[in-house]
Amino acid sequence: MSTQHRRPSAIRLAILVAVVVVVVGGALTLAINQGGGGSGGGPAGAGLVATPAVAPEPLRLSPQGRHPQFVVECDPSHVANDDPILSPGAPGLSHLHEFFGATTTNAMSTPDDLVDGDTTCENRHDTAAYWVPALYDGDTRVAPDELIAYYRIGRGIDPAEVRTWPFGLVMLAGDPGAEGPQPTGIAAWTCGASDHLTPEPRQCSSRAPLAMRLTFPDCWDGDNLDSVDHRRHVTYSIDGACPDTHPVPIVQLILAVRYSFFDDPANLRLASGATTTVHGDVMNAWSDDELRNLTELCLARGEICGISSNRTDLS
Repeated sequence: MSTQHRRPSAIRLAILVAVVVVVVGGALTLAINQGGGGSGGGPAGAGLVATPAVAPEPLRLSPQGRHPQFVVECDPSHVANDDPILSPGAPGLSHLHEFFGATTTNAMSTPDDLVDGDTTCENRHDTAAYWVPALYDGDTRVAPDELIAYYRIGRGIDPAEVRTWPFGLVMLAGDPGAEGPQPTGIAAWTCGASDHLTPEPRQCSSRAPLAMRLTFPDCWDGDNLDSVDHRRHVTYSIDGACPDTHPVPIVQLILAVRYSFFDDPANLRLASGATTTVHGDVMNAWSDDELRNLTELCLARGEICGISSNRTDLS
């Protein structure tokens, strides 16, 4: 099993293989071959990103108490133009991100760096790093209130088969280069904890303000902690089964990022571009023992070990 996070030089070499040089009006432009995905959306290229061929159906979060899960709530930590997955070793070259969990996350971070550090999460053993693009209302940054991480079982997956994440696993959800609406089963907006998901923000109320929703893959190839495009080592289950290429069912993460925003959403945008470029990243630096215990005690046994107490907008 590969246990090493790819170093910046290896990533650059792999990406160079996929780069196509295009000359437009005498100017040299680098276009990354993404096999149908978008082109990034920020000062730093977003890497090789693409929506899976078969997008999962949205999973319900509310009403809660009906699906095996454990929940971790994390306060915002800091903002930075860094991305240790897509732009490793290159500080300041990413679009602006909001970071949660591990408090020292930067462009140079590895899971080994983070695991013994501090965290903004209520579970002090969760030193994973979570990040999403900064949200703006016009030119004014909209600061998030909190991140809620729902660790669950993928739809139809046998709880007894689910494995905990290996230490050092990195994953992406959503496409920062999306040129149109993304599947709401992967990347979406909502109000409060509502399961009424939309590709773009809608008008929310003060009782249930704006929230971002991201669903991460739940099938792993069983070997790699990362891949050249940061996606090929994981994928989404289909009809309650993992494909032969990714035979290991793993815990599925759903992130909800909540904002105290309930104004007109017409001028909202993300640091990566339009609000349809919603996406997020996770770098697993959990305490191995704690994450394994929660997976075995809660998910493998079909138990519910926590719910979010925030209001649900049923409108």
